[in-house]
Amino acid sequence: MSDTDDLQPTAKSSAPGAHLEAQLRRSILKGRAVKLARPLEKPEVPPGKQYVLFVLSRQLFAFDVNYVEEVFQIKSILPVPGTPPYIVGIASLRGPLISIIDLRHLCNLHEKAVMGSDKTLIVKTSSMRVGVMTDEVTGLEFIPDTDISAESPVFSHIPRRFVEGITRDGTIILSCSNLFTTETLEVNE
Repeated sequence: MSDTDDLQPTAKSSAPGAHLEAQLRRSILKGRAVKLARPLEKPEVPPGKQYVLFVLSRQLFAFDVNYVEEVFQIKSILPVPGTPPYIVGIASLRGPLISIIDLRHLCNLHEKAVMGSDKTLIVKTSSMRVGVMTDEVTGLEFIPDTDISAESPVFSHIPRRFVEGITRDGTIILSCSNLFTTETLEVNE
């Protein structure tokens, strides 16, 4: 005899206890449903953000994914005379022209750009849209806030206002809101 055999209607359904028996059946079924219908447990996700990771002068860097519009393959860059060394030139982004920036100069990395990679990160802030040269774009990664430290001697050569922090594995997180401002990139020459 199974658990459900005692829940099947009987010939005594019209008997005086039939109503009580039906209520008991409903109560048993409701109890089983409640036990089986517990909510799914969602894994605990620590506070953090998604970042676009890229390599520059053999160092891993990251930008908050909310500032990166796309990774674009630059065909050619037109140098602009009289611009500071961090402005490589301008390039066409499917029509509109954008400035191409080499962060090596702004971050004091002092290594010549190697045109081995043509992958450029298109970064957009509230005040501008620029292309950032990279040696390699390595992908997206979720980085928990607890994995980011505010201080490290690793980025002592990079102006502090450009750095949000460094991860345990040495990835330097750059601040797009401070790095890509009119005050930082404006050419007044």
